[in-house]
Amino acid sequence: MQSSGSQALVNKFILGQSEFLLKHLYSSPVPVIFNPKDAAAFANSPVFVASTGPNDEIHLAFPAQLGTMGNGFVLFFNVRAVLNNDLLIDLHRKSLTVIREKMRLAFGISAGSENLNDREIECLQLVGNGMKSEAIGEQLNLSVHTVNAYLGSATTKLNAVNRIQAIAKAIRLGVIA
Repeated sequence: MQSSGSQALVNKFILGQSEFLLKHLYSSPVPVIFNPKDAAAFANSPVFVASTGPNDEIHLAFPAQLGTMGNGFVLFFNVRAVLNNDLLIDLHRKSLTVIREKMRLAFGISAGSENLNDREIECLQLVGNGMKSEAIGEQLNLSVHTVNAYLGSATTKLNAVNRIQAIAKAIRLGVIA
């Protein structure tokens, strides 16, 4: 949703920060927090802060490096929120998902994961977290054979040759984190 003058703010920000943002994109995955009230920081370089107060108005820039799919930033302007590491990580993960979907739509790439069901995704996430089929079965109240069936099915649906490749594809597609 745009308010009057928002396009001018976006244009000013991008013109003033494009060199820094490009350099940052290829050197760090860390989100950048800009304090627009600090004219020096806004004009020259970003301010990195660990947390903000509820009345602090900031701009957020989340870098997204997607390899051959493309790279970019998701920008949020005039944010008023209490930020902490958990919120920043969650917003960054969601920003990556938004960029992936935008790239898929722009280039007509099929996600390949539309047919994964919730259990297949859950099993992929847990095995990606380092759990063995037996532990996943205990946690989800499933037999080892059922867990392996879900993982095999997900591997096939993702057109992967093994579980490791299936996990890598699921991460790249934003299906699991």
